[in-house]
Amino acid sequence: MYVLYGFAFLSLLLSYPFFKLGKRAIGNIFITLALFLNPLGYDLVVYGIMLLTQSYWMTMSIMYGLATMFFGFFVYLNDVNFLRTVKYHTHKTHRKFTNKINKK
Repeated sequence: MYVLYGFAFLSLLLSYPFFKLGKRAIGNIFITLALFLNPLGYDLVVYGIMLLTQSYWMTMSIMYGLATMFFGFFVYLNDVNFLRTVKYHTHKTHRKFTNKINKK
């Protein structure tokens, strides 16, 4: 049941050296593989963690923590400036809404 998460984490770890070597295509393949394998065992992992913790809220906290960890690795490995990206898209969306409101 935890094998899929192991493979996903292994794929994520293997992508790191390729990004550092400048081979983004191979790194992206490993990241994609990690993101594909991550949800395949989701139900089994939730069930297994639920048996271990005996708490729905603790299980969901662990699962959200894992999702945050994978997202954080993605942001780090792709050198995404998260705050600048959010600011840019927020201003862009605000401009679109303002333009639509002003056209009416």
